Amino acid sequence: MRIVLKPGLAPRLEGASDFRSFSIALDPRLQGDLRTAAAPVGHAEGDHVWVRPDAVRALCATAGDGAWSEGFAAMVSFAKAHGWVDPSGCIRAHVELLDEPAPVSVDAFRQAMRRFASGVCIVAAGEGDQRIGMTVSAFSSVSAEPPLVLVCLNRSAGSHDSLVNASSYAINILGAEQEEEAMLFAGQRGLHGADRFGLGWQQSDSGAPVLTSAHHTLVCQSEAQHPAGSHTVLIGRVIDIIPGRGTAALVNYDGAMGVTSHAA
Repeated sequence: MRIVLKPGLAPRLEGASDFRSFSIALDPRLQGDLRTAAAPVGHAEGDHVWVRPDAVRALCATAGDGAWSEGFAAMVSFAKAHGWVDPSGCIRAHVELLDEPAPVSVDAFRQAMRRFASGVCIVAAGEGDQRIGMTVSAFSSVSAEPPLVLVCLNRSAGSHDSLVNASSYAINILGAEQEEEAMLFAGQRGLHGADRFGLGWQQSDSGAPVLTSAHHTLVCQSEAQHPAGSHTVLIGRVIDIIPGRGTAALVNYDGAMGVTSHAA
């Protein structure tokens, strides 16, 4: 097994059931500061990282499985017999550099993503003068049991921190006639914060702002946040669904707003 460390991403465990090897796969960009890079899972010493067993368990989706626990315990015992476990119980892992493919250009990536048609939503949180919201198109379902969804929020956005720290928020899916709302909350009309919220908004029972004319609204409780590159992936548990108008939906395609055909 190996733990992958990349800048801007949470540590990831690969080969969780391979108990014959144990290593850290390090992005070359982190090579100059191994100590900081290793901190989420253990501590660096020379060209090795001493990994906390609890960090491995936290990264493993099958850590509660009896067979996995038995295999992991045997691996730790083997490492201990060879002097690869320190007095605090951390396991020594050698560091290998990831062989990363050459990145695609930013322009090419953006052009490709423009070819993916997506719905348009306003993510909103807060009450009164503390209301905040932004337009997003990176929205997806995650799970039906339990009901989970995600949105990707740009960390450079002024409303990012308030949305990420909110205990509840609403994802308002926009209808075909709501392009102006989308532009307003995308910062194209010169208004900020609570000034963007007009008469068409009301508070849900959980305190999240709901656009009453939206195509559909999902009210969420914050479940998890994961930094990913320039964005934060915000995962929410859906606690209420408010049906809206049965109109066509607003979509974003090739850098322009459009509409879907209304399903019968």
